[in-house]
Amino acid sequence: MKRARGGRPAAGQGDVETRLLVAATRLFLARGYDGTSCDQVALDAGAGKASIYARYANKAALFAAVIDHMLARSVGQDKVPAETPLRERLAAVGMRVLADALYPDALALLRLLVAELPRIADANVRADQLFWQAGVRRIARAIALRDPEAAGKAIGPAEQFSELVLAPALMRALLGEPVAPLLAAAPPRIEAAIAMLTASGALDGWS
Repeated sequence: MKRARGGRPAAGQGDVETRLLVAATRLFLARGYDGTSCDQVALDAGAGKASIYARYANKAALFAAVIDHMLARSVGQDKVPAETPLRERLAAVGMRVLADALYPDALALLRLLVAELPRIADANVRADQLFWQAGVRRIARAIALRDPEAAGKAIGPAEQFSELVLAPALMRALLGEPVAPLLAAAPPRIEAAIAMLTASGALDGWS
């Protein structure tokens, strides 16, 4: 059941933690970090103050949870059939990772994270929560699709791929370039990156 934009969800609608994270995401993006309070998030989510403070020690911890929540939603889009050849699944997942990173809400949240990181560095906002590292892990899982337990060994080529594809586009988007042309230019850049990794031997041993 849809609800009015900015309104509070009805009591009992959905999981409390999910409602809190959805409300927090909306408020952080609309009001910024300083303009958002835990009490307002609880109110907007239709939850009691005890619900939010039982889960998050402070606003910084809530902000970290919002980042985790957004990243977790993105990972579910990466499913490809196990029989898909390496080049094809790497191209498909690479494009999804890039599109997710350039999504307006993701860019806005990342800008907030970059701006607030010095103030919340002690709030469990670890490096592996950044969109960059999340994208690397997604690429690594795509490389190691047929041997999921070996995904850690695929981090190296996944980082190289991300440096060639994700980093330039993300930096340009963060500096204000329109997203649409960046996405339109991505497929040939992705193909070139795969070709470079293949020629260098970085993808040897993966199928």
